[in-house]
Amino acid sequence: MGLSFVRTIILYISVIVAMRIMGKRTIGEMHPTEFVVSIMISDLATVPMQSKSTPLFDGIVPIFTLVILELVFAFMVLKSRILRRVLVGRSCHVVKNGKLLEKEMKSLRVTVDDIEEQIRISGYSSIEEIAEIVIETNGQVSVIPKADNSSIPFLIVSDGRMRKKDMLAAGVGIKDIEKELAKKHLTDVSEVLYMSALNSKIIHVQKKGDVKNA
Repeated sequence: MGLSFVRTIILYISVIVAMRIMGKRTIGEMHPTEFVVSIMISDLATVPMQSKSTPLFDGIVPIFTLVILELVFAFMVLKSRILRRVLVGRSCHVVKNGKLLEKEMKSLRVTVDDIEEQIRISGYSSIEEIAEIVIETNGQVSVIPKADNSSIPFLIVSDGRMRKKDMLAAGVGIKDIEKELAKKHLTDVSEVLYMSALNSKIIHVQKKGDVKNA
């Protein structure tokens, strides 16, 4: 009885430490890789907790191996856009400029009823009030209502890299970006963490290292 109590406490603390190392995301904010690792960690912890014949290290070692693996992949995802697309996926519009995008809806297996339900949950009555609906990489849904400028800004530079498709959609060219860099006394796009544009105008620029964590 006493041994089971101690083993349970040790495994509980191990799982808490492992989840803290992975980060502070809630279940609804987890990317697929993080969610899978979380499920596997919980399964690994239950085996030595239920079986006294199973050494504690048979549960603890695999748990922290998974955590290390997740941290390695997280670092690689930060450095590689291709790997980010493969492991994390991409956000997808199912409504754009007030129009349903049937191809994306079929790809995501989303129905018109699903979209109408999400519109109501977000506090609107019909799709006529909506400019954009985006399915984020973590599965959450962003609903953007129509306004005077009925669109959301396009991310045209992300982590030092220009996003050509978004530049085209925003009506912004390389020369526009170069002019903005000059205004901000920057020499190269690699110095930019985030740049967004709307209606052929760059509206926000954040330099790498410009904001320090508290």
